[in-house]
Amino acid sequence: MTLIAALGSIAQADTIRATSGFGPAHVLATDIYPEINARLKEFTGDAWDLSDTPSGLVAPQEMSAGLRDGVTEMGTLLLPYFPADYPNALPSELSFLGSSNAVVSAAVTEYVATCPECQAEFARNGQVYLGTDVTPVYNLLTVRPIRSAADVRGMRIRTGAPLYAAFVEKLGGVAVQMPSSELFESLSQRVIDGTFSGDHEIIANRLGDVVKYVTEVNEGVFNGSTSGAVSATLWTRLDPETRSALARATQYGISKGLGAFMRDAAKAREVAGVEFIPMDDTLRSAKEAFNADYLANVASTLEARGVKDAQAKVDRYRALVEKWEKLITPDMTPEAMGQLRYDEIFAKLDTATYGNP
Repeated sequence: MTLIAALGSIAQADTIRATSGFGPAHVLATDIYPEINARLKEFTGDAWDLSDTPSGLVAPQEMSAGLRDGVTEMGTLLLPYFPADYPNALPSELSFLGSSNAVVSAAVTEYVATCPECQAEFARNGQVYLGTDVTPVYNLLTVRPIRSAADVRGMRIRTGAPLYAAFVEKLGGVAVQMPSSELFESLSQRVIDGTFSGDHEIIANRLGDVVKYVTEVNEGVFNGSTSGAVSATLWTRLDPETRSALARATQYGISKGLGAFMRDAAKAREVAGVEFIPMDDTLRSAKEAFNADYLANVASTLEARGVKDAQAKVDRYRALVEKWEKLITPDMTPEAMGQLRYDEIFAKLDTATYGNP
């Protein structure tokens, strides 16, 4: 009977089809999704695993529909690419709050997982939310130097969220939206003059041959990347215990990825031929003025997009940032962080009903 039971367990093993979506050198493919796979196998006794296609199957701009239609069962959903579908996922409009990518990631994840309006938006799009990864701080990665605010005028800068587009335009630049997977070709052909990104992109997208300057404006992070986005068609197949295992595994994967982002940002400083330029007083003043004005008006901006009680929601997110500033320590291991995130967020939710339409 024991052998029959074991064979039955093997027969029931199943694989989640995933699409990290940003190429084989990106942290999503090198660290986050492999760790989710390893932990999912561990937490389900090898009943489930995950197979990632790093690129090609579903492009970032196709991910929302790809998850909804079951083309892929788990993937990286960039919420700022679909602002009309996820207006209540407001932390991406406040991405200059928080002292580290680990703090911001945990605060965003708790906010969205416990936000009824956010949950309704994911359900309408046939998806379930399990967590957000966050990049290192954003700088200007360019083909020609930016040494002052005036140098940005007229430059075509790729941006990945409305907040950063507004900042570039405030400096007199032209904001261009495109997936990070297109950066190398666009920079090499001078379609764009630079990208507003974390330094890790130099490693993730092998930009060292085309980016020659990094101006260190340290303007927030990208916190709109839902690497833990799951198709509702998959979620309905999972029993509550497996749902909990997947949610827990995702926290471990994201936590490992947060450190890997910082690792790649550090590696970028070792790339030959790239000059790192400290922010001068004109850029610092422009950034501080922009942030103060943006924060003072963000609730009105969100209200205009249909977000109700926007100021209260902004205040709730700021309180979550403060909460996680106290919980996360600089010496915390990815394993400890992953378990902490699970205990504080998803372990307190009923996975029998969480994510159900």
